Formats: sequence, structure tokens, C-alpha cells
Amino acid sequence: MSVPDKKFLRESLISLLRCGKPIVCQMARHTPNQRTAFLSRLDRFESHLVKNNDFDNKIKSELPDIWLPFIKDDTPIILDLSDIAKPYAKKMDYLATVHDGSTGELVNGYWVVELYASLSRKNPVPVLLEPFSHEEPESPGQNPVVIKAVRKIFELTNKHGILIADRGFDGFVMFEDWLNNKYKFVVRLVGNRHFKPIYDGFEQHAPIMADYLADQIPTPYRFDKIVKRRGKKKMHITQIGFVKVKLPSRDETLTMIVCRLAGRDKPMMLLTNLSVENSTDAKRILRLYIRRWECEEAIRFLKSQINLEKIRTFNWTAICRLVLLAVIVMIYLCWLFEEHPYICERLVGLSQPLPDNPEFVCYRLLTGLTEAINTCFWLHKDLLRRTL
Repeated sequence: MSVPDKKFLRESLISLLRCGKPIVCQMARHTPNQRTAFLSRLDRFESHLVKNNDFDNKIKSELPDIWLPFIKDDTPIILDLSDIAKPYAKKMDYLATVHDGSTGELVNGYWVVELYASLSRKNPVPVLLEPFSHEEPESPGQNPVVIKAVRKIFELTNKHGILIADRGFDGFVMFEDWLNNKYKFVVRLVGNRHFKPIYDGFEQHAPIMADYLADQIPTPYRFDKIVKRRGKKKMHITQIGFVKVKLPSRDETLTMIVCRLAGRDKPMMLLTNLSVENSTDAKRILRLYIRRWECEEAIRFLKSQINLEKIRTFNWTAICRLVLLAVIVMIYLCWLFEEHPYICERLVGLSQPLPDNPEFVCYRLLTGLTEAINTCFWLHKDLLRRTL
């Protein structure tokens, strides 16, 4: 990486941490080098963001060195789709129609494919987070983008990790690619997929829909989980059962797990190619899927604290680079949590936290890191005044 690119990366990350939003003019005001005129800093930032070079590829090739050492064979790799909603934007490049997860409305914006590695409890590392648009001339569509992203991550991990996905990825195109590449996965089913159940080692030839099959499966095993909602702890009791199944056009033996929760009419159905032989294995699969919620907390953190949806630039290259900068910030926080717990404790202390003990600490880490950077910045400014 060239010296100007290194300088841009360092100053843009510090500026993003200080101002808390990926707005270029705000970042230019919070850059460490205050001796340069504001307009010069702004022009430099804009030129680097729109420059047609391999800056993004160089950064993306170096980032796996940070999180790859933490990936184990049973590490959950959480797949999800999110959005960057820009309802009032008119002239940004390749604006598409997206479903705003906050309001439930169809608005202008961009889709984002997300992959998080859940290294430890409540510490999801964004191993891949890339925006895409159906209006982009070279866009192949949603399914090819998702398949390419999954392949990229599992090639880096050498097929270590377990892919966790929600109902939106219950598609034969996805299953076929994952089974062909022998990826381990746990996917929640919609209920309209057909399977051939296997009873006592004998395969039933007539396919049956997952919803109907779930009604026939007994759920004799109990699974308890204490959930904290609005400051109060509540126990959720789930009844679990499972059955071996096959997809109509495939030879692999899979397992369909059925979970019945009190107060819910429709059971939750999971499909996995992991080994499930008893109730302990079935409960392990359910625990893996429950960790999928960590990706929701991660994207909420990116949108609320780093203000991912406040990107204001017309150029598509600049949009992708600002998203990449936000990802680097979160990767750094997650790396600190795993590698340097003592530094994390000091940063959490700087954030002046409330007395409660949350599991997801990225909010406090970001506040403490911002306070530390601002303190260094103002001390440096004070030293400059004294020398002048």
C-alpha cells in the first residue's frame, strides 16, 4: 500500500471514530492533522474515496489475518441480508428498492450481504459486509452474490465453521451449492419445502411438505433457556424432536429438527447436515441457531453507533469504501475483546458505564476508544498552543 493510502486509512479511521458518522465533511473536520486547511482535507478525503485503484482489495486481503486465527471447526458463521435505507436519496449511484428493516416499507437504498463469525458469546466479527445493488450494471443478482460471499469466506477458513442462516436462505439453489462444496450448515425452514423422510432406516418415496412432516414428528425432549427481556429474566421451555430426511434430488442424509415453543401454533423447523443422533445433538443444533441473533445486534450497532445509513456521497466506489471503514472499526473492537481483555477493561472504564453488566460490550468499547482518542487529540492541541 502506498504512503498516501496508508495516511488516508489512518486519518479516516480516526476521523470516523471521533465524529461517529461516515459523512465526509464531518470526517474531514475531525481529522488529526488540523494544520491543513479544512477544504484541503475535504478534497483529499473525496479524492481517495472515489479513486479508481485497488485500495479496497488490498485492505480486504489483509483483514482475514486478524480474525482467521480465532476460527475453529465449530465456530458459527452467521449469514444474513440487511439494508442501507436512503428513502430521500435521488442522485446516489445505483439506487435500488430495498425493504427497510426498521419501518417495514419499500424505500430507496442498497442491499448488504453480511457474514459474521461468532468468536465468543456476544462477539460477532464482521468477516464480510459488502453492499450490492440490483441496479448496478454488473450485478448478477441476489443469489449469486450470496453464494459468492459464502464461498469466499469458507475458502479462507478452509471449510472450518458452521454456516447459520435464517428462513430467507431456504432455497434449493443455496442447499445445492452448500452440499456440493460440503459446507456444514444450519438453516431455518419456511415450511413449503418437500422432503423424503427416513423412518427406521427406510426412505419414504413420496415427498412430503415440511409443514406436514413437522406435525407428525414427536417432540419428547425438553430444552430450557433463560431469556432476559426488559430487565426481567424469563424461562422459555421448548420441546424438541428430529427426523432424518433427504431432498428429492439429492442423496445426502440430512436432519430436520422440530422445536415447539409454548404459545406458538407453528413449530420452528431447522435443517442441518451435521450429525444428529440423540437429544444432546439436537439441543446443540438449536443453540447454534439461537446465536444467529448476534448478527442482528451487530448490524444494529453499525447503524446506531457508526451511523452506517447516514452515508452521504453520490459515488458507488465511495459508498463501498465508507462501508469498509465502518467494518474495520468493528473488527478492531472485536479483536480487542478477544486479544486484549485488560485494554478492554480500561476502555470500558473510560466510557463511564452504568452498573449493569451487558453481554454485548461493543457500545462501551467504542465510547471508551472515542474518549481516549479525543483526550490524546486535545492534549496534542494543548501542546501545540504552548509551543506557539
